[in-house]
Formats: sequence, structure tokens, C-alpha cells
Amino acid sequence: MIGLKRGTVELCDHDVSWEENAKENMIKLRLIFGEIAIDIQHVGSTAILPIKAKPIIDIAVAVNNFDDITALIPKLELSGFIHRPQNHEPPEVYFSCGDELADTRTHHIHVVKAGSKEWQDYINFRDYLNAYPSVAKEYEHLKLHLMKEYKHDRLSYTNGKAEFIQKALRKAQVYSFLGKIITVTIDRPIGCVHPNHEDIIYPINYGYIEGVIAPDGEELDVYIHGVNEPVKEFTGKVIAIIHRNNDVEDKLVAVPKGFTASKEEIRRTVLFQKQFYDSEIEMISVNH
Repeated sequence: MIGLKRGTVELCDHDVSWEENAKENMIKLRLIFGEIAIDIQHVGSTAILPIKAKPIIDIAVAVNNFDDITALIPKLELSGFIHRPQNHEPPEVYFSCGDELADTRTHHIHVVKAGSKEWQDYINFRDYLNAYPSVAKEYEHLKLHLMKEYKHDRLSYTNGKAEFIQKALRKAQVYSFLGKIITVTIDRPIGCVHPNHEDIIYPINYGYIEGVIAPDGEELDVYIHGVNEPVKEFTGKVIAIIHRNNDVEDKLVAVPKGFTASKEEIRRTVLFQKQFYDSEIEMISVNH
């Protein structure tokens, strides 16, 4: 089953045909967008295995310039991707498919800037819930509860998911870097004094990933483990996440290529700050 009356909420068991349908429509979109599309991905709950979802396929299209889309609108509408002027407001340009007479929707097409927070959120949320089935099931249970309460009130249903989604996106962001090679700008090298606490001296290099904004509104922070002298920049592999349960952000831990460290070694290294937070360390899995 694909399609749902606009404004209503109905969750269906996961259907393997959703993925095939998404692939077919991504091919259609690729033919229309051509080189304008930097990437096209199946996102949303129908792309998360194996949770229940509204039978509407969400597809995200990454572009470099929204101005390029205007000339494509006639071709998109001929292929069934309907656009309305009020849905042409950055940071997302929106198209839908469905039966206008029956007032149903079968597909949502979200056109966003390549590399933007919007694009990363779509990809990270999908990948995080697929990697953590227990979190996906928690999301499913929440949606089922909201469906019972707001079956004919899509807006309230959507608002009811907001807190969970924001929390999941926070975890999804740091999860997306596990096992990846990153470059860190060091703004607090070994031996420097904390800008707000004179009694805290950094025993390790500490910096941020330029352009990656964390939930606190600042760039995402990284501890550098395994480098014993002050540096201005570092490139290495992310091997751990420090989850701060009583804070609005989490931290990454990166090491030089080929370097390994245990959870206990990392815990001792970051104790100078970790002691002030209720936190836990998640190490890289074998899948990375």
C-alpha cells in the first residue's frame, strides 16, 4: 500500500516494496534533474527497517543552487511531481505526488542544499535508526501512541514527534562520524588554560570540526587522544563518542591513524572535564 489521505495519520507494517518504489522514483528524478542533483536518497520512516510508517515515500534531493530548480518545474509536474509557490521557500523546496481528486499523497520530494544541515539530518536520522533497532522501535512506539490520539490531526501528530526527533538527531550527528577520518582545528592545545575556568589546564589537544554545528550552536568538539604535544590542526580517525547525559551536546574522540585506545584510557584522558558531567563513552563498533 502506498498513499494516504492528506491530513490523516495511518501507520502500516513495513513493506519491502517501498524501497523498490523509492528506487524507481529516484531514477525518474535523476533523469529530470541530471547534473543539478548532487545526490538523491530515500529517507524518512519508509527507509527505516522494519518499523511501521505512514505509506508515503520521502525522497531527498541535494542540489547546489535552488535557482536551478525553477526551469525543471514543468518537467517535474509532467512526471507527477507537483509543486506549489508556497513550497518554494529555502531551506527546502517541496514537491508531492498523489491523487489530487482523492486528496491523497504518495510521495514527498524534499529538495535541499547539498551538505546543508537539512540534508545531513535526513541522512543521519535514517542511518542512525537503522543502526540502532532499539531506538527505531522506541520511535515506532511513540508514533503508534500519537496515531491513536491524533489520527485526524497530522499537525499535532508531527509536533508530538519533535522532541524525540531532536534528541535522535543529536545522537545521529555524532554517530555519523564514528570510524570516519576527520580534520580538527585545535583551539585549545595541550597546556592551555580553559577560557572560563583558570583551574582547568588541558592535558590533551581539543578542537572542533569546522562547519559542523552541534546542538549548542557551536562547532562540534573533538578530543585528540594519542598526541602528546600541542598542535594547531589534526587529522585522524574517530574512535569514540562521549555522551553527555546532563548537557545539550556530545563530544568525539579521535586518534592518529593506526593508534588504538581502550575505553578506560579515554576515560582517564578526558577526566579533567568529564568529572563535571554525567557521561558515558561509546567506542567504535567492529562494523566500522
